[in-house]
Amino acid sequence: MYAHSHDFTVWVYRFANIVGPRLQLGAVIPDFIDKLDDDPESLTILGDGRQEKSYMHVEDCVDAMCHVVERASDDFNVYNLGTRTTTSVTTIADIVSEEMGLDPDYEYTGGDRGWVGDVPRMRLSIEKLSALGWEPEGSSDDAVRRATRELLAE
Repeated sequence: MYAHSHDFTVWVYRFANIVGPRLQLGAVIPDFIDKLDDDPESLTILGDGRQEKSYMHVEDCVDAMCHVVERASDDFNVYNLGTRTTTSVTTIADIVSEEMGLDPDYEYTGGDRGWVGDVPRMRLSIEKLSALGWEPEGSSDDAVRRATRELLAE
């Protein structure tokens, strides 16, 4: 209402899990890196490891945001930003372990959620974003692998 009343354009974004360099503790990739630095033989994974979500690299996210600003012409624009794929927590563990050159045993804490507020599966439709001509550079696995390499290089 405020935007319409004062004649300006608004862009609203709903983000997938955004990953990349300088990712902070509490996120799954740096958490796995820290755990494997402490104990390269074993990795505790919260939940059953099958929780599945879309992951997007931060550079792709910024590119998508700019693309929407340049091309969306409505006064009020709402877009989901993510990839067309999802990846599981176990797959993330596999990628991080592989990038670290490790082969740990996985120990799961159980349940379909890793923490309070977690969801077993989350995927955003990016069809509206795609209709503007933007497509993600890679998959969720690609984003996780790229972010892992960047974090390990820091």
